[in-house]
Amino acid sequence: MRIPLFFSILILLLASCSSSTESETISPAKPGKTKPELEAKAKLSRRAYTAEELNRPYSTVSPWRYIYTSPEAQYFKKMVTVSSHSRVVHSAGHAVLVPRDETFKGNKTWKGIMEKENLAVLDRFVGAHIIKGIEGPKELEGVYEDLNGNTIVIETAEDGEQVCGGARLLGQVVETDNGVVIPVMGMVEDIRWD
Repeated sequence: MRIPLFFSILILLLASCSSSTESETISPAKPGKTKPELEAKAKLSRRAYTAEELNRPYSTVSPWRYIYTSPEAQYFKKMVTVSSHSRVVHSAGHAVLVPRDETFKGNKTWKGIMEKENLAVLDRFVGAHIIKGIEGPKELEGVYEDLNGNTIVIETAEDGEQVCGGARLLGQVVETDNGVVIPVMGMVEDIRWD
């Protein structure tokens, strides 16, 4: 007689436990996450880069890392670092036209651009090399806006090369995790000292 009573109590206890867990798991529907919440979650879930990925020549982590590690963009790296646009180069969504060092070795008009009193000239020059609206490396031809708010055009010249202002695109477009890098020879816009 004691055994059936024990099983009866055990069955009642199990039944009460199972019904309480069901009521606890049922909850009202939660509203969807907002865009800022999703972006914050995405930032937290980004993978950590290895030292090799960050420091190899032509790092594709971001446009800034590409400029920083490129052995052919040391002059432009110094200009971007001193300018007010260095944070913009870190962020996603822009294409950066990166002049090769030969551009500055053959043209001495840039000397003195990194002096404190010439910050507006430097910002204007670096801003002319940062383009809004280029999503990827394919089909670059088109009309865009640079960071200064000026309209710029990437087009194919008569000789078949793509050009943007006074710069010749070298055909080595690099897609990084945070934007596009377009190596160029020459300057998109001449330095305006006014």
